[in-house]
Amino acid sequence: MSVSASRAVPEYLARGHEVILEKRSAYQHIVIAEAPGLGRLLYLDGDLQIAESDEVYNRAMIEPLVKHGAVGKVLILGGGDGGVLKAALQEGAQRAVLVDIDREVIELSKRYLPRVSEDAFESENAEVVIGDAFAYLDRSEEWDGIIYDLTMEPVGVKESRPTFIARVLDKVLERLRPGGVFSMQCCSEHDPQLRQEILQAMQARFEQVEENLVDVPSYDERWVFTSGVKPQQ
Repeated sequence: MSVSASRAVPEYLARGHEVILEKRSAYQHIVIAEAPGLGRLLYLDGDLQIAESDEVYNRAMIEPLVKHGAVGKVLILGGGDGGVLKAALQEGAQRAVLVDIDREVIELSKRYLPRVSEDAFESENAEVVIGDAFAYLDRSEEWDGIIYDLTMEPVGVKESRPTFIARVLDKVLERLRPGGVFSMQCCSEHDPQLRQEILQAMQARFEQVEENLVDVPSYDERWVFTSGVKPQQ
């Protein structure tokens, strides 16, 4: 989920990527592109999400859960490309639920970026819910691990970003078991304000909060991943 910026020319064109498919769903503008060395790439509303080269992104999301033994029941918020779902299943998730609002992102990713998810969507341990990820957090179900593969920018709501971050994290905390793990993609290392806002909100609620800076091939920059453990009491 690379840095989005207002441009006269879309990023995929500015970077010389070949457009394979362009489509507008009920929710967003979807572009599948291709580039040498990166494979196929998924853009949503002009914002690069992931490329076939970016397995390290999915690994960075699941590794905190693996480290703390929290891959039994895993909830993935967003991530319709299926890469994080695949990583969770590879690590032995007994039940992995992916919640994404846009069915077309999932279907197009399965068709045009099969290397990202491989056979994850067909696994008997995988469940796909088409719906609002934030609304799904209102369900009274407890999880070993929750992975947040969405933006922390308030979308469609009239509230400040710190307030939005706090509201999301409070919901996540309610749904984790004691000792459960939350993992999320944060931002570019060149976005210190958002990085600090998330870090402070995490440290106010979670234990063993860690940041991991990862070179994601298609992003051309290091990306920040943040995780924490819900207190036992």
